[in-house]
Amino acid sequence: MVAASILDTPVVQPLIQLDGVGKSFGPNVVLDGVDFDLRPGEVHALCGENGAGKSTCLGLLYGLHQPSKGKVLCDGTDKRIENPSHAQSLGIGCVFQELSLAGALSVAENIYAGRAPTRLGVVNWPELRRRAEALLAEFGLDIDVSMPVDSLPISSRQIVEIAKALSLNARVLLLDEPTSALAPDEVDALFDVLRGLAAKGIGIVYVSHHMAEIFRISDRVTVLRDGQQISTLPVSETSQERVIAEMIGGAHPGDINRSGDVKGAEVLNVKGLTRASEFEDISFSIKSGEIVGMAGLMGARRSEIVRSIVGLMQGVTGEVALHGKPAKFTSLRQAMRAGVGFVPEERKTEGLFLEQSLSDNLIAASLPEHTTLGIMSKGSIRRASTAAIAAFSVKAGEITEEVGSLSGGNQQKIMLAKWLKRAPDLLIVEEPTKGVDVGAKFQIHTELLRRAAEGMAILVVSSDFPELVSLSTRILVVHEGRLMGDIAAHEASEAALLQMAAGNPNPPLISPSPHSGAAL
Repeated sequence: MVAASILDTPVVQPLIQLDGVGKSFGPNVVLDGVDFDLRPGEVHALCGENGAGKSTCLGLLYGLHQPSKGKVLCDGTDKRIENPSHAQSLGIGCVFQELSLAGALSVAENIYAGRAPTRLGVVNWPELRRRAEALLAEFGLDIDVSMPVDSLPISSRQIVEIAKALSLNARVLLLDEPTSALAPDEVDALFDVLRGLAAKGIGIVYVSHHMAEIFRISDRVTVLRDGQQISTLPVSETSQERVIAEMIGGAHPGDINRSGDVKGAEVLNVKGLTRASEFEDISFSIKSGEIVGMAGLMGARRSEIVRSIVGLMQGVTGEVALHGKPAKFTSLRQAMRAGVGFVPEERKTEGLFLEQSLSDNLIAASLPEHTTLGIMSKGSIRRASTAAIAAFSVKAGEITEEVGSLSGGNQQKIMLAKWLKRAPDLLIVEEPTKGVDVGAKFQIHTELLRRAAEGMAILVVSSDFPELVSLSTRILVVHEGRLMGDIAAHEASEAALLQMAAGNPNPPLISPSPHSGAAL
C-alpha cells in the first residue's frame, strides 16, 4: 500500500487532525466527538452514508465551517482555519465533486487563476505555460496547457483540478468523490497520480462511496454514521463487508447473484440498429424478468443507443420490436404510452424538476392516474407520494419539500420511483447509482431486483462494472458504437469487461471472486 513504510513508523506527527470535534447547525447535531488524523504520505478514506458527516468533516478541514466543540490541529498545533484561503495558506487543498474549473479558459489559466505571473503589469504567458507544464510533468502528464479545459476529457479535468490545488504548495489534499464521473481506465490513471503524490509525502483524504476503490487506494479508513465515528482502522485490518455494515448499522446484505437463466417471454428485440457516425449494427433482446447490463467506456455510444430506442434520437435504421410488434418511437411520450420507462443519467438537468416538490416529481410520469374528470386528486397524490418515499426510505421532511434540497442519493431514489410508479414493461436506466452511498445503492438494487422478479424487463447502462457483474443476468459490452459481446454475468470479470470495452472481443472470461461487496 502507498507509503507503508511511513505508516509503520512508530511516531508520526499528523499533518492535520480533528480532536473530539463536534458540529451543530442550530439544533441539528451533524458531528459529535469525531477524532480524525491524516499522516504524511497516506491516503485516509472517509466513509459513510449521505448525511453521515463526511462533507462536514471536509468543511472543517478546509475552513468552510468552525467546530462547535473540539479542536482542529495543524502539525500538532491548535489552529482555527478561518476560511478556504487561510486553509490554502496552510497547505490544504480541496477538490470538490463538482469541479470549479472555468471551461473556456486554458489549462494554465485555470491552474494559476488569480495568480498568473506578470511582467510590467501584464500576464507573462510564456512563464505561465512553463509553470503549468512543469507542474503537470510531475504527474507524468503531457497536456497542452494552452487548450481550453472544456476540450479535455473528464479524467484530465480532474487532474487539472488537483494540479490547481497543488500549485498552492498543498501538503494536504481533500478529495470528494473524485471518480464519480470517471470510467474504469480513467480511475486507474487517477490512482497512479495519487500514489505518486503520496510517495512525495502529501497526505490525501479520500471520500468515496466505492468500496472497491477505497480498498485499492487507501491506507486507513474511518467510518462515520449519523455524525458519530464508528471506527478507524488500517485497510489490512478490516474488510468491505465490515465497513458497509458499520456504515448502514446492520449486517452486510451480501452480493446479489443474477446468474440464473430467465425463462420469461421476450419484451424487447433490437436488430441492426444503426445511426450514422454514432453506432452500427446493434442487436440484442431482453426477456420479461431479466436485467441486462450495458457496459462501455466513455465514448462507447451507450447513451445514444438507448436514447434511440426510446425515441429521443432520430435518424436511426434497423428494427425495434416490443412484445413482438414493431416499435419505432418518434418521442419519449410515445414510448411511455407503449409501456417503456426511461431513467436518464443526468438527474438535475433531465430527470427532475429541482424547484418543484417531491410529490410533483413523483407523479410527473403518471399524471392520468391522479386525475378525476381532468382535476388532480390531492388525496391520490399524497398517498402515492407517501408510499414511494417509504418504499425507498427517502430522507425528507414533507412531500411538499423541493427536490433540489435533497441529497444526491435521495434525488436518485425519487427519479427512479417516479418511473417505477408507471410499472413499465420495459425499464431503461442510465447510471442508476451514480454518486449515491452504499445504503442508497443497495436499496436501488433491491428495488430493481424486486421489479425484475415481478416480470419487468430492465436494461441497466452503467460505468460501474462491479455493479453490472452483480446486478445483471447478461452484460452487453459496447466499444465505439459496436457491440463487442453479450455474455452471462456469472462468466464475466471486471478485467474481461474492461478488455472488451477497450476493443478486445475475446478476452479470457474469469468468474468474479465471490462476495466482493463491490456492487454495494
